[in-house]
Amino acid sequence: MKKLLVSFAASFGLLAGVSGAHSADILDPTPVAQQQAAVDGLNFELSVLGGSLQRNVLGSASNVMFTTSVATPIPYFSESFGAQVDLGVGIYDGDFTSAAAGLHLFWRDPSVGAIGIYGDWGYVDPEHAGRVAGEFAFYDGQWSLDILAGIQFGQHVFTDFVDEVDLSYYATDNTRLSVGHRLTSRGHVGNFSFEHLVDDGDFSGWSVFGEIEAGEDNYVGGFGGLRYAFGSNGGSSLIERDRQSSVNVRIPRNLASVSQCGLLDTPIPETSLRSAINTLCASEEEINGLSSSGIAKIQ
Repeated sequence: MKKLLVSFAASFGLLAGVSGAHSADILDPTPVAQQQAAVDGLNFELSVLGGSLQRNVLGSASNVMFTTSVATPIPYFSESFGAQVDLGVGIYDGDFTSAAAGLHLFWRDPSVGAIGIYGDWGYVDPEHAGRVAGEFAFYDGQWSLDILAGIQFGQHVFTDFVDEVDLSYYATDNTRLSVGHRLTSRGHVGNFSFEHLVDDGDFSGWSVFGEIEAGEDNYVGGFGGLRYAFGSNGGSSLIERDRQSSVNVRIPRNLASVSQCGLLDTPIPETSLRSAINTLCASEEEINGLSSSGIAKIQ
């Protein structure tokens, strides 16, 4: 409960401070013909990535995934609104299927920021969980602030507050460095990430990216990979792509909440929203605390 209150208060303070300053911008008084589109056309991203997640107290597990994203303006509604779909599938720990999907619906002014709603689902065979949240982005020159704040839910996790906060600096128009915070089912996590778009005609659209993170419950994770972007943003710089063509891809980040799970010897009773929980994905302390023996079987 303490971590929930601390995270909620921090996120609420950020959002409240910004919403007052930008509330008039959401209904843009600029004539439609002069407004910048939320998405500059139909855009695609393909990524291959690999890394590891701290699976449990015994060690880490590899995760290799292929992800794809499609971003588009929402036609016949307003050029200021866009949508993006993210999909991912891979192999976890060499034997298990991992998969994820995400949907973003958002308003964006590429010179100011964005606000939208987001939902995703993450699966590491056989555990799974989802998130619903608000997404917020604020742009100021070479700086960007991206915030996700919402709720996780599902058959294998507690319904709880989650967040992702990233403060990014574009050292050049093609190089982004970010520091951030995550709140997952295992607790608070600090994160560092980067992406560099190769500025070469023979490799136009290709970028290299990576993330490392560590936090509570002895959690450590990280991944890196290659991304190819094409479509309307074909010749764009990285900063232009991030603000005009696509939004943050949050998979496989969401898999961290189902990276450690335990079999409970006494199931958590069913509710009107879900059946009884036999397998719980959470911190080691929470899993063991709900086991009558005091020691659950951590998977």
